[in-house]
Amino acid sequence: MGDNPSRPLFRLHRRTLFQAGAGAAAAASLAGCAALDEGPEGTAAGSDELADLLPTYTPYEGGVEADLPGASDGTVSPGYLSRPESPVQAVAEPPMTTGEEITAITPLWNPAPPGLPANSYFTSVNEALGGTVVFNIADGNNYLDKITTTLAGGDVPDMFQIPGWEIIKLSDFTEAANELFADLSPYLAGDKAADYPLLASYPTAAWAMGVFGGTLLGIPWERAPYTNTMFARQDVLDSLGLEHPQNLEELLAIAEEVNDPAANRWAFASLDQTVQEAMGVPTLWKVEDGKLVHKFETEAFAAAIEFTRQVFDKGLVHPDYVADRLTNTKEIIGSGQAVFYEDGLGAWHEMLGTYRDVAGFDLQAVNPMAREAGGTPTIWRDDPAGMFTFIRKDLSEERIKECLRVANWCSAPFGTREWDLVWDGVQDVHFTVDADGVPQRTELGQTEVANTYLFLSGRANANFKFQYPGLVEAQHAWETNAAAFLDDHPFQGLRVEMPSDLAAENEPMTDAHHEIYRGQREVAEWTALVDDWRAKVGDSAREYYTGVAEDNDRL
Repeated sequence: MGDNPSRPLFRLHRRTLFQAGAGAAAAASLAGCAALDEGPEGTAAGSDELADLLPTYTPYEGGVEADLPGASDGTVSPGYLSRPESPVQAVAEPPMTTGEEITAITPLWNPAPPGLPANSYFTSVNEALGGTVVFNIADGNNYLDKITTTLAGGDVPDMFQIPGWEIIKLSDFTEAANELFADLSPYLAGDKAADYPLLASYPTAAWAMGVFGGTLLGIPWERAPYTNTMFARQDVLDSLGLEHPQNLEELLAIAEEVNDPAANRWAFASLDQTVQEAMGVPTLWKVEDGKLVHKFETEAFAAAIEFTRQVFDKGLVHPDYVADRLTNTKEIIGSGQAVFYEDGLGAWHEMLGTYRDVAGFDLQAVNPMAREAGGTPTIWRDDPAGMFTFIRKDLSEERIKECLRVANWCSAPFGTREWDLVWDGVQDVHFTVDADGVPQRTELGQTEVANTYLFLSGRANANFKFQYPGLVEAQHAWETNAAAFLDDHPFQGLRVEMPSDLAAENEPMTDAHHEIYRGQREVAEWTALVDDWRAKVGDSAREYYTGVAEDNDRL
């Protein structure tokens, strides 16, 4: 299978969106992307096919040994129960050597810290780097606006962090990226990556995600394969003498028992994907009788809609989520107004930190559930990388190498001096280590430290939030259990760029089934909605994906 698929759906025209000039930039919004008549053809290739473009995988041997071993396939992150007394140095020499500044655009989902020269954290990290990184920090909640404006103007920084969840909203990103960002294969392909050993330690599958239009452009940030999980207020369940549900029947029974609106407590702050997975809905496509079937078309998806509607109709869902599916469900859980909710696995430590002062607060992840007793759960398998750092194309060869050296330095794993500096700053200035061996930010650290340098690269997954007693062990156990139920979908291991029309039509379908949950549509309407989806895009997308599957021996 080549990088130009045999069954293209559309021809890409970059200037329909990314035109030079501020006026065009302002118009290049998500709404503008959706309004385009044309979008990109997709591409697909396996890691083996891309081998000539990618670094040779070389595990990093210089880090600290994990207390709880990870899995070589990335399904279980290594667990660390304490901070090493003497962090090791991962990179011997400062990576910046040209004397020139590096400009960078990165997101931040917290208030921006003071900039240079007033920020001693930035100054300290830059001293370790041997030069100055000048950040343009943008609000992560509105980061798409920053991306589209910058790409449309064409004046990109030296290093640019762009999350994958924003890339899929841009209908002509691949062509724009190939025009603006450097091909990294001449510097990283094969054994060339030995000059950047921390980058070489990323899994090959993660690196394959950085290929756009047949060119290695993005430095990936590896991520665990789990898209979401259901969490429970364990303290509430314990007070009621209730165990975790193992299937949907038990989930419904427990939900009815804990639901008590008179006491301002509902069973669910959010509910959707957990039910779909328990019903056996595939990640995206599955093979039945030698043909591809999209998740929308499955009996399991229809059954999930019917079950979830039943939960809503029974009044088991918090009214704020009933009114608005984008409501802040974390606050509902934190305040004790609900017992169960869905979130990414990273929310576990975030919630324990946010609500650490709430008496008795205990949040635990529920193991993947089956549809019925004796059944087998399904867990959707996420892409092996989710964020990407790009380097400006028109830089000199030495400047591109310098940016790669900075990315390599910023990739230092847990237990290294570089990790400490990036995450928490300078010891006894920006953080101290308490009696339990846990770094604690000083007042200055709380003001100045923002993990902007993290977004200049990726890093290996690590389970290290040992400041929350029992969390490392619990997360390790959850991942170990869940790994066995990951969906082995037909496109696993392939780098598939979804055709833009399919991506555009997924959101209306998501809106539709959420409207069914809330009684704004009838359950019976789902069949007609799927038929309409097939006519608009589903059948042509199936044709495209069938070609990808056949060309890669998946059908």
